[in-house]
Amino acid sequence: MLKIHKINKSFGGIKATNNVSIELKPHSINALIGPNGAGKTTIFNLITGKISVDEGNIFIGDNNITNLKETEITHIGIARAFQITNIFPTLSVKESIKIALLAKIHGLNNMWDRFSSHSVNEEASKIAELTGLTKVYNTISSELSHGDQKLLDIALALALKPKVLLLDEPTAGMGPEERWEMIKRIKELWQKTKMTVLFIEHDMDIVFDIAQTIFVLQQGSIIAKGTPKEIKKNQVVIKAYLGGGKK
Repeated sequence: MLKIHKINKSFGGIKATNNVSIELKPHSINALIGPNGAGKTTIFNLITGKISVDEGNIFIGDNNITNLKETEITHIGIARAFQITNIFPTLSVKESIKIALLAKIHGLNNMWDRFSSHSVNEEASKIAELTGLTKVYNTISSELSHGDQKLLDIALALALKPKVLLLDEPTAGMGPEERWEMIKRIKELWQKTKMTVLFIEHDMDIVFDIAQTIFVLQQGSIIAKGTPKEIKKNQVVIKAYLGGGKK
């Protein structure tokens, strides 16, 4: 579904990614982990076109999306929810999801003319239900709890109808109970949609609980790949985490 082939990216004299290759199977849920500064967010930025690839290629299916514009990559099928939520603070949950849906379907042209469309209302309601936001459907986004704002960010990504969903630290800033509630919701979401998911997460209990495949990054290089059981026993990974790493 998503294939990253030997991508390199440097900032000045610093190599942020070094021949990174990652391949995600269709309908799989995967984790990208590593010490702070390993290059995880850089990889997400390269996938989504936020920054350009120096060398290598990125594919979604048969489409080479390397260095395409962010909007083109979104339309081909990649969406991202951010560590810091990227929501419409003055709009309600309902309005926010509807705008995201309309932007995907029609772009910005005549978008407001279609705002009351029955099909858009129905689809927005389904996405709210899928992400557990029905109870706050008419609440202004800025008034939501931190957890619900995170869910809204994911809902906006889902409105783009992605084939691949990237989640950048979905539990960041949450307490223990809220973190596990979020992971439960993400797991249910993945099971229902069967889209391909790649997420960044620092809590290893969470990673080992839901990831099918784990990719371990250190100083811009993939040092291990495997199932949770394999990664738990991998001495290279254990050493990398115990010894830390550069961000």
